[in-house]
Amino acid sequence: MHAAKHIVQFYETDPSLLDAVATYCADAILADGVALVVATAEHRAGIAERLRTRGLLDADGNPDSYLSLDAAETLSQFMVDDDVDAARFTEVIGGIISRAAMNGGQLRVFGEMVALLVADCQPAAAIRLEELWNDLLADPRHDFTLFCAYAMDHFGGETQQAFFSDVCAAHSQVVPTESYTALATKNERLRAIAELQQKAGSLEAEIAERQRAEELLRSALATEHQARMEAEPALRVRDGFLTIAAHELRNPLACLSLHAQVALRLLGHDEHLDPARTENSLQSISAQANRLSRLLDRLLDVSRLEADHLTLQRRPTDLTGLMEQVVTSTRAWSDRHPIVLEMPASLEAWVDPLRLEQVLANLLDNALKHSPCGAPIAVTLSLPTPGTVELAVSDRGIGIPTDARDRIFERFFQARSDDATQGLGLGLYVSRQIVELHGGQIRADFPTGGGTRVVVNLPVGMETLAVSHAAD
Repeated sequence: MHAAKHIVQFYETDPSLLDAVATYCADAILADGVALVVATAEHRAGIAERLRTRGLLDADGNPDSYLSLDAAETLSQFMVDDDVDAARFTEVIGGIISRAAMNGGQLRVFGEMVALLVADCQPAAAIRLEELWNDLLADPRHDFTLFCAYAMDHFGGETQQAFFSDVCAAHSQVVPTESYTALATKNERLRAIAELQQKAGSLEAEIAERQRAEELLRSALATEHQARMEAEPALRVRDGFLTIAAHELRNPLACLSLHAQVALRLLGHDEHLDPARTENSLQSISAQANRLSRLLDRLLDVSRLEADHLTLQRRPTDLTGLMEQVVTSTRAWSDRHPIVLEMPASLEAWVDPLRLEQVLANLLDNALKHSPCGAPIAVTLSLPTPGTVELAVSDRGIGIPTDARDRIFERFFQARSDDATQGLGLGLYVSRQIVELHGGQIRADFPTGGGTRVVVNLPVGMETLAVSHAAD
């Protein structure tokens, strides 16, 4: 150790520390000075034993040249609420230093109180205590040197790097651990320093790589969390749809099975078949089969739309005849509602007749399901502006809740989840896709008198029609 005022030694084992402190104290005693040790009971005993072995300490101690105090007891005299009280420190430690220096000669102090604070997970308090020691060393009224020690295992981990730097900065001399000081030659020490530099560089690179990996992991976790949050509503919609779809598909299947059994019993047991009852069973079977077919068609259409495989087969089509056909078919299987049809004698457009028929059938199906028995349904066809055809279906049903009106054309959306008449939530969605494929628009109006009016606007396609007619 050089003639430094404030020395710190890092150690790996207790024996090496005790040997260093004993030598530090022996130098003071041999120079007719005073050694003051403020340490744990175990370390005080080890230091005293080494000094006695050297013949520098008798059985009763040397009160004039060697003083020993308990570190924990001394520390407690100036700690307030887990913090170092500067005034108390100056009073307690300053008094001890002054009394020890009265014998004259050099005064050497070994203090282990900072190590106790570190062991108690109070690194900030330890640094504060080091600073107060430095203030005391700078006071011209006190002339002494101070030796501190820290076990190296207190600095394990990346988080202790800043604290280690603070400890080194608080001292005028730093003594490395015994694994370095025990090296005999300068060349061995230089080689050890080079190896430590290489390890430090490798560790820094490893830490940087780990930080990058942690950042990538955090980013991936954030992305996964966001994707999960975004997917959860879709999963809830899917689960709800599957429940409804199973219900909707099961109903016509149950009806088909029931009427088929009735027909079989009629055929197997009645010698004289009742034509009316047989016809009724067969009509019911046909109606439920058609209903099941429509449900499956909607599911297939959604699949085609998702895969961009839904294409139009356009041709010149008389919309008047198309609407008459759809309305007539609807009246045939549902006589609970009068359907009023208003349209010109003829109105031709360039459309896919099968897909447009599907749109009109979907709109009529919705109007019938959500209207009270006997309430009229109005279907109109007009040419409000040149080049644009307007098709509208109006009902006087229960209407759409205000908070659901912006979503009725979404896939799987159902305005009233508790309504027994709800379907798959696909009819309006598929209709909108078909209309938009035609270059048109679909919207829903809500008259003040109640009910719903769904309006479809389509381009007539006059130029294409003119070319087609010219070719004919």
